[in-house]
Amino acid sequence: MWTAVTAAAAALALLSSSPASAQFVCTVTPTDSTCTNNGTAVGGIVNTANGVNQNATTTNNGTNTAGNFDSVTTAGGNATAVNNGLNTAGFQAQTNAGGNAVATNNGTNSGMAANTLTTGDATATNNGTNNGILRATANSGNATTVNTGTSTGAVTAQTQNFGNATVVNSGTAAVGIAALTNTNGNATATNSGSVAGSIVAQVAGAGNATVTNSGTNTGNILAQAVGGGSATVTNTGSTLTVSLDASRETLTNSGFIGVFIPGGTGNAIMFGFAPDTLNLLPGSRIVGGIQLGGFSDTVNFLGGNNNLTFNTLAHATVTGLVPFVVSGNRAVSIDSTPFGLADKNLMDFTRGISEILGSLGGAGPTANGPLSSAFAPAEQDSMAARVDDAFASLGNISALGYANNQAMVFKNPTYVAPDGRAVWARGFGGERTQDPDGVLLGAHTSFFGGAVGFDILARPDLRLGLFAGGGESRLSEDFNSGSTTTDTAFGGVYGRWGFVSLGAPSFLDFALHGGGSTNSTSRTLTSNIAPFTQVATASYDSSYISPEIKYGVHLPLWAQWTLTPSIGLRYVAGFFGGYTESGSSANLTVASRTIQDIEERGEVKLTRVTPVGPDLLLTSVHVGAIGVERMGDTTVNTVLLGASLPFVTPGRSSVAGVVGGGGLEWRTREGVSFFGAAEAIGFSDQSTVWSARGGIRVAF
Repeated sequence: MWTAVTAAAAALALLSSSPASAQFVCTVTPTDSTCTNNGTAVGGIVNTANGVNQNATTTNNGTNTAGNFDSVTTAGGNATAVNNGLNTAGFQAQTNAGGNAVATNNGTNSGMAANTLTTGDATATNNGTNNGILRATANSGNATTVNTGTSTGAVTAQTQNFGNATVVNSGTAAVGIAALTNTNGNATATNSGSVAGSIVAQVAGAGNATVTNSGTNTGNILAQAVGGGSATVTNTGSTLTVSLDASRETLTNSGFIGVFIPGGTGNAIMFGFAPDTLNLLPGSRIVGGIQLGGFSDTVNFLGGNNNLTFNTLAHATVTGLVPFVVSGNRAVSIDSTPFGLADKNLMDFTRGISEILGSLGGAGPTANGPLSSAFAPAEQDSMAARVDDAFASLGNISALGYANNQAMVFKNPTYVAPDGRAVWARGFGGERTQDPDGVLLGAHTSFFGGAVGFDILARPDLRLGLFAGGGESRLSEDFNSGSTTTDTAFGGVYGRWGFVSLGAPSFLDFALHGGGSTNSTSRTLTSNIAPFTQVATASYDSSYISPEIKYGVHLPLWAQWTLTPSIGLRYVAGFFGGYTESGSSANLTVASRTIQDIEERGEVKLTRVTPVGPDLLLTSVHVGAIGVERMGDTTVNTVLLGASLPFVTPGRSSVAGVVGGGGLEWRTREGVSFFGAAEAIGFSDQSTVWSARGGIRVAF
């Protein structure tokens, strides 16, 4: 062994005899032979360990301009070669009689390889620039090649007898990537970067072939297992074509597979003559022919608007999580997300209306106004009168039951005329963000609106008002699958009854409002034959009605602070007209339908009333819980390609949520108040809703 070590050291000494190689240093022990170049090597860098189980490690931190850059073991040790500098001659790590081979490039290199000639694993990794091949080859072991940088040559992993071959590319591969097993073992090729060429996983013997592409591939994908294994391809990125050949074949696509030949189309997807499965996820787009094997085939529609033509569906089972229709060799699916979000979006919009009404009772009369005079003692400086004043700023209620000898911190100025008339204008806006949930795609809905109103004191403890306004909702789905725009005009009545309940000032808010809408929809269909993108559009009318009620109690805590627990119930019925789309070869006809939802809400609000000169500033925060449930028949009746296609409204029928928000109101002595508030709701169906509102109220 020592003779072998001495020979290796002598060879290295010859390499280091040149003055230019003065920084080339080797350290040799019975277990390791380690060489490092920190300078310039012009005759190559060769490190051979001949001892039994002796490891060879070679590192280039400088420049190697000619000759080999090798790390070799001949009697069972591991071989490691690392380039951190400039190597223009290529390099390799090789084991001849057992042991693992590892080659890593972090600099600039001209070709590299990791080889095991008997047993052991081979691993080649490029993190820099490799101007040549990038290869790992194992005779009877696993071969793994990883490229995170740039490789101008082929990126391959290959096993000769036993072991798995794996290629992973997250960088740029200018020629292609391939995982190959010649006898037994699995072949796996994964790309999340850029590949110009082919992505191949090929098994010549027993084993499975798997390709996963989430990046860009300008060539073809091939998964082949001819020895009885399976071929699996998952594409979330883009590629030219996909071919599968095995005893069992599965393609799952949510990305782009497309080939276009002027004057016609070639095959984008080609299955072998075996049972095959095509899974079509949201975002899937195929341009070109789809060639099924024609033997126990399965097509799964798992989302999206697909309008696909196959070579045959004669022996295929078509199924899916979204509605679909099969006609001859054609299969069409529809994205049902807009139907699942229709009631949720209507609830969000009408909640905005409800929230601008909910605090309007806050501009109430004072102790010398009708409400207080009906409940308070004649002495205006009594405690009851002062509590009336304070709570009048929170609602049209009396402070009956709170007359005692304690003193309040402030006295409420006069805000409205004695007859309690006021006009107001308020606006609201917000957005729902729906994350994917089951068959529902991710979607964003923005909504906004405004209203003007007028209210009076119908009697000392009852305020009634009228209002009218308009607004808009805009739904857009992920993957550009579709959009809906709704313009709504609405109006109604509202009121607040103030009374004493549970020994405390209480209120009952109630409202009834409704409106009419015009709706325009756009649905994007992906087709694998020209025209490859089709847009189906339609317009229809709808209306809604919504009664609601809310009960709350004002609980004085300490000077200027009030706690208000409340519960509310809201019902919304939406009436949607029918329509038939135009603009595509798979237009959808939708029958008129009614949707019904009920919303329960409980919250606690903490309010602080602060005198600012002759004016008042009200600030508040609130937290609570909310629940929304669908009611009645949830079936959507449609017709597609002449076939009846009823389906149940998708999405969760019952959701719960958490509410939080805050607001402020500035009330002047002249009877003008300015209002602003914001709120966020997190629902259990992977959605969040935020909203804001504000406006002005003037007493006269």
